[in-house]
Amino acid sequence: ARTRAAEQLPGELLGLARRLGIDVTRVSVRNQRSRWGACSSTGQITLNWRLVLVPDFVREYVMIHELMHRREMNHSPRYWQHVAAACPQWAEAEQWLKAHGGLLR
Repeated sequence: ARTRAAEQLPGELLGLARRLGIDVTRVSVRNQRSRWGACSSTGQITLNWRLVLVPDFVREYVMIHELMHRREMNHSPRYWQHVAAACPQWAEAEQWLKAHGGLLR
């Protein structure tokens, strides 16, 4: 699954970034223990390899969540407006993650 993640996730994220008009400097896939993803202020996005194990709508939400940090490096109301506009199922995806976040371990 880790190999599949390394092959699949960067291209998926970059496709979403293009569609949303967001610049990304680098995408890496790692074995993170407590996060599904991260975005640095320089545009580097890190994704948890376990994203290949979650439903498609959840994976897309996590990617959009990180991409929107390129517009807002916080979790302000404006940030969540960007997320909601790009990912109408964001609340459902958040619920899924809360219920199944144990996949990280």
